[in-house]
Amino acid sequence: MAALDGVRRDIDRVDGEIRKLFVERMELAERVAQIKAENGDVIFKPDREAAMIEKQCAGMDGELVMEYRAFIKRMIAVSRKYQYKRMLELRGGFPYEYGTEEPLCECVAVLDRELWSPGSADERRTAFDLPAGVSLETADGYEAMGRRILEGKADAGMGILEEIGGGVSDGLNGLLVRCGLYIRKCKILQRENVRRKAVLFGKELVVCPEHNRLKLVFVCPNSSGSLANILSMIADYGINLTEIHSVPFREEEGWNYRFFVEMGTNLAEKNSRALICQLYRETGALQLLGSYNCQGDFE
Repeated sequence: MAALDGVRRDIDRVDGEIRKLFVERMELAERVAQIKAENGDVIFKPDREAAMIEKQCAGMDGELVMEYRAFIKRMIAVSRKYQYKRMLELRGGFPYEYGTEEPLCECVAVLDRELWSPGSADERRTAFDLPAGVSLETADGYEAMGRRILEGKADAGMGILEEIGGGVSDGLNGLLVRCGLYIRKCKILQRENVRRKAVLFGKELVVCPEHNRLKLVFVCPNSSGSLANILSMIADYGINLTEIHSVPFREEEGWNYRFFVEMGTNLAEKNSRALICQLYRETGALQLLGSYNCQGDFE
């Protein structure tokens, strides 16, 4: 035990030295962020990072090179995350616009064949606090629903996004992506032993103070560890992932996946905005799919 205590003291000493060097490195990262904010340069440069990693790993003991490579990659990732936060503060340039007031709704499109719980029109209005004067009009399929909303014949759409524990609706998710629509409200409905996540969606992205969910979709770079890096990035911002599922799609060079993600956060928060800026730059085809309040999905 005496020998182990001595090793632990040495570890504490080394960690203290690493801490001093970390602070110095982040001061340098601050200077980089300021320079890039002034000249409009981008933060993420994969070729530059790859060259840095190879340079640092050159000559490293073969027994440690894999661990050291992982250490350097994490250090670079943390530095890059800090630069995104500072860049947003220094230069602005958030890539998405959104409103802060819920738009008026007079007509809502619903699917005529969708299994709904509860089922009556009055119950549907009650689920989303819609006034009695709001009309509910049926649409024959998701494409028809999307056309009505985009053509201004309906202010919003209503549907079941997920049966909790049973699966998600790829049809509704696909509609949001293709038509550029946004979830504005979410309600957990239960009948007997089935729990469903019902949503109200429309053309406008709205962010209110009470919102605690943000939904988006992105395409991962087709490289080793890319999804793990993105999930680690989200965790580094202190944001909890409440849902993730993938849907394959065909590209010219083969198959890839769209990842649909729901996070427990509000888009108006500083960390959330910095995360979205980083995802916008470091993933493919990032698209916001809604901001809303959701209670009870994991109770």
